[in-house]
Amino acid sequence: MTVMNTKLSRRNLSDEVTLWLQNAIAAGTYKPGDRLPSVETLAMDLNVGRSSVREALRTLQAKGMLEIYHGKGCFVAAPKIHLGSVLKSFSENIRQRGMAPGSRILKLEVAQPDEKIRQHLKLEKGEKVNFLHRLRLADNEPLAIEISCTPHRLLPDLLDLPWDEHTSLYQVLREKYRLYPAYAKQSITAILLSEYQSSLLGVGARTPGLSIVQIAFSEGDVPIEYAQDIYRGDRYQYDIVLLAP
Repeated sequence: MTVMNTKLSRRNLSDEVTLWLQNAIAAGTYKPGDRLPSVETLAMDLNVGRSSVREALRTLQAKGMLEIYHGKGCFVAAPKIHLGSVLKSFSENIRQRGMAPGSRILKLEVAQPDEKIRQHLKLEKGEKVNFLHRLRLADNEPLAIEISCTPHRLLPDLLDLPWDEHTSLYQVLREKYRLYPAYAKQSITAILLSEYQSSLLGVGARTPGLSIVQIAFSEGDVPIEYAQDIYRGDRYQYDIVLLAP
């Protein structure tokens, strides 16, 4: 797709090209995954120099709006999903962004936890957990791998429920068990996805990702879930507000 001889002001050409491209992406002229016209074509159609176009493309790449592959071209990036400091389920987070959440269940079982999980959930020796392993989707696109462990003592029939692609764990906790997640502690690590993780998420091997370990607590400081989620680094951004002491 090319543009139709749009003349830009001479004020700051690279800024003008940046703004024009942002507006074109916002208007849907160029959609996620679309390849932009070449630098030469954009420069000719916008009546600017190629250096102004290149600078604008680099600016939008730095903002995460474009992906540039040498030898292939410049492509519109899928918008990032923002994670923040409000405790929400995956389903709630995805719905708020206008997408349909879903999941593919990889494993459901009652299992013996390792020592680390046992301590985080404050379990007695011999106590078991409900082990839930899912691939999480948004509009049928794989975005995250979820491993969730909940105390079997608190939720003895959790895995007997009719789990399907639309089931939200936090909704089940609230509606069936009257357990309301009040707060959570998180540990965030930048990782390179393994071959197994990459294959599940549909990305190349050793693609950057985020590993988020979370322990969720109900009122009274009772730990109700230990989870490790692996997120695609190209689709997620973590936002944190820092307060001065």
